[in-house]
Amino acid sequence: MSESRSGASGQAARRLDQAAAGIAFRILGETVSPELRTRMRQLPMRLRGSGLAATYAFVLSKADPHGDRLAQAYHRLAEQVASHIADQGMLSGTGRQMTPHRFLQALSEADVHDYARVSAEVETLAVWLSRLAEALCEKKDQGADSGHVGAEEGGGHDGDS
Repeated sequence: MSESRSGASGQAARRLDQAAAGIAFRILGETVSPELRTRMRQLPMRLRGSGLAATYAFVLSKADPHGDRLAQAYHRLAEQVASHIADQGMLSGTGRQMTPHRFLQALSEADVHDYARVSAEVETLAVWLSRLAEALCEKKDQGADSGHVGAEEGGGHDGDS
């Protein structure tokens, strides 16, 4: 019996992980600039240090659908987070659709349990954004490293932000 429970739990975790990976890809697109990679790598620590509401307010302050690539990515991030949380019905008293500003308002009104649950969900997404941004980053010195096996296997994490 515990096998089936752990199997179901593993499937749920995998689905959540897959959903986060898909959302991250929709936010980032197929190529990531070094600056965007740096910002996305900072996102999990920003969430842990400042909390979800403050981090989301920061994202909104940088979001502009008509701005540069970084501002557009922040816009997609704000939109996708609000949409995903609304779609999952994770904040009590909200509908299945939320604008980014309504999401921020709902965070300020959320009870501690909803806030913690949403924070964990967004942190999972932030980790995927960090991973995917690293993988999709358009490296300026790609030609020099193309034969370097260590960089391809993840050995290039020694301060290359």
